[in-house]
Amino acid sequence: MTRALLLLVLLVVALRVARALLPRPSAPEPLGDWDPWAVLGVARGASPGEIARAYREQLKRYHPDRVADLGPELQQLAHRKTVELQRAYAELTR
Repeated sequence: MTRALLLLVLLVVALRVARALLPRPSAPEPLGDWDPWAVLGVARGASPGEIARAYREQLKRYHPDRVADLGPELQQLAHRKTVELQRAYAELTR
């Protein structure tokens, strides 16, 4: 009986240690001050068609291939803007 109790206590302690060492799943980033409508340049009551049109227009403007000849700094900026546009579009089309 004592041996079984000792094994149970060791198992509980091992599980707690393992749980503490494992990385916690990241929570989705809260929107906070980030406004997907402003990123796409549409009004809050915009229809799905207007959102898609604005997304395509912005994506054409900031696509990294479009600024390939303007240098690596602008390419990185265009890549970041493209990622932000994709995030905003995904948020609004859920």
